[in-house]
Amino acid sequence: MLEIRIDNKHFEDYRSEEARLVLENIHFALQPGEFISLIGPSGCGKSTLLHIIAGLDKAFNGSISWQGGHDTGDARLGYVFQNPRLLPWLSVRDNIALVLDNPVDHAHQIDALLEATGLSAISHFHPAHLTIGMQRRVALARAFIVQPTLLIMDEPFVSLDAPTARQLRHLLLNVWDTRPTTVIFVTHDLREATMLADRILFLSTSPARVIREVQVDISRDIRADERIVESRYAELKLLFNQLYPN
Repeated sequence: MLEIRIDNKHFEDYRSEEARLVLENIHFALQPGEFISLIGPSGCGKSTLLHIIAGLDKAFNGSISWQGGHDTGDARLGYVFQNPRLLPWLSVRDNIALVLDNPVDHAHQIDALLEATGLSAISHFHPAHLTIGMQRRVALARAFIVQPTLLIMDEPFVSLDAPTARQLRHLLLNVWDTRPTTVIFVTHDLREATMLADRILFLSTSPARVIREVQVDISRDIRADERIVESRYAELKLLFNQLYPN
């Protein structure tokens, strides 16, 4: 479905006037409906990689190739950031509808997503009256309402308390199960990646390269079983400690 090949990506260092290499020799492909997680040290270039995949940064050497020869501009992308990025003067419902060309024609789909994400009762609320966890539910619903070809998620549950983050992971799995799409999910949390992903790509420090790729090998129908996730996480943690010894 999607092949990502980045030979190199540089940023200009304005202090030294030299080009700094941030991504190098990154090549991987995604199949339709696959959920992959990217893990790597802070500052290694994960967000830069996401911007390139989303078509927001075209200053790189390489290619982003979709099945059939389409480019990123032809795909429907959903993007969930660390910050929910809701418009404070709009209600929950209107923040979700904002990304649609004809919201009235999609009223049923909006209602269904409000129900799926537990937002129906507060659809008239404004973001200032919501907890950060509820704001992130809205951001998740807004990303799914466009029926994305590819959903990009950049640490969407970071800095949440453990119970809220756990609740949102289960919510993501439930929504994703009923609305299958291909997902690229960036996280620092290996346990989170183990629960959510079909495949995990481990990145090196900058310049980022893919240094290991593993299949999680947990059937989707049992991902909510925390005992199974914890067992697989313990195995992957050994690999994680080898890759990132510090």
